[in-house]
Amino acid sequence: MQVEQLRTSETGSLEPKPLARSKLGKTNGKGWKAPKETAVRRSYISPSIKTSFAKRKELEKTRQAVRDIEREMKEEKATEDERKRTAIRERRERQAEKERQEQLKAKMSAKKLQRMKKRLGRTKKVNG
Repeated sequence: MQVEQLRTSETGSLEPKPLARSKLGKTNGKGWKAPKETAVRRSYISPSIKTSFAKRKELEKTRQAVRDIEREMKEEKATEDERKRTAIRERRERQAEKERQEQLKAKMSAKKLQRMKKRLGRTKKVNG
């Protein structure tokens, strides 16, 4: 039916239909399509992009502050752990050194005792 309306002469030639203006500007030349009464603009932009620049900057500032606080907390925890490790390591080293000194002391006192016995054996009073 619509095709019959476009034909105006018996020869079968089509007359160009003038473009109609719409609220949004130019429309396409498809005469068989009815123009939409209300234009629906759908935006597929994410909400983070739709927000204003100032609001995005404020959100970024708060996120950065949270990151800084987290970083500080991690650094404090790491330094505390390192301090504990060094304290344990130093305590073990001191204990090992103390044991080594005690062993040396026992060894030296035994040697000293041996020397003293040897000297006592050399004197005339003990030998005879």
